[in-house]
Amino acid sequence: MTGVVLAQMGGPRDQAAVEPFIRAIFEDPDLVPIPGGPSVSKAFGWVVAKVRGPYARRNYRLIGGGSPILEITRHQARLLETALGDRDVDVAVAMRYTRPDTYDAVRELVRTGADRLILLPLYPQYSTATTGSSESQLRRVLAELGVDLTLDVVRTWYDHPAYLDVQAALVTEAIERVPEAERSGVAVLFSAHGLPQRVADRGDPYPEETAATVAAVVQRLPYEVDARIGYQSRTRPVHWIGPGTDEVLSDLAAEGVKTVVVVPISFVSDHIETLYETDMLFRDIAEREGIRRYVRADVMNDRPEVGPMLASILEDSL
Repeated sequence: MTGVVLAQMGGPRDQAAVEPFIRAIFEDPDLVPIPGGPSVSKAFGWVVAKVRGPYARRNYRLIGGGSPILEITRHQARLLETALGDRDVDVAVAMRYTRPDTYDAVRELVRTGADRLILLPLYPQYSTATTGSSESQLRRVLAELGVDLTLDVVRTWYDHPAYLDVQAALVTEAIERVPEAERSGVAVLFSAHGLPQRVADRGDPYPEETAATVAAVVQRLPYEVDARIGYQSRTRPVHWIGPGTDEVLSDLAAEGVKTVVVVPISFVSDHIETLYETDMLFRDIAEREGIRRYVRADVMNDRPEVGPMLASILEDSL
């Protein structure tokens, strides 16, 4: 049997889990590279969690108290298993910074009889900070638990046709919520998760793969659009790549744009970045800058086409 580890970042399920989640993120050298080694990263993560904890808890309260990402990812896992039909495959969810984690996923798959593993990260664009971190953690866990199984890794799927088709359909749906007379040439702001500048400087392919995804999605749209790219979730004091999504919104407003479609391009499920940042924070910025119509494209979540899409992405490894 093949065991698929469906990897995702995770999110706090309630208010008590917010600070531990922040600490775990900032202690990960793959995601937030801090000079000085693990002890410095641990201290830095503790400080950031204490400073940002109250603000982050407020934001999670605004979206219901916690993140829905685990339940959405579990739905996606079931959709994938259904799409695979009678293939001898079991799917386990592995959150990187919350439970169920990589240990839980490996133990589950070993218990159900997996004789090989495939890591399928739910990050379409590769980064050492996301897919790379999940792969490193999975290899550490396999070694620590003494599990000797063949491991294949789906490292990137930013240009997979099935993914691009689903993403283009989501963008098209969003554009069609704009009055028909305004659709041609509408400003479409593709908002991707930020990346620390230090990681980008090491040659991480994430910015290039994000740009390639955007270009391929735009080619699939039935409308001409003014496509822009911005980066969100850029937490101080780390220096992140830009421009920021908020900065691009300001630029569009300065150009006289009154309607904008915002697309969370690097996300496949709703969580704090979509439900608070794009739905609330950026909407407020846009309205303050004079943008009158702000439309946010849906993310994939548990749409029926997600299962066949993920199955198609897995096909070569299977």
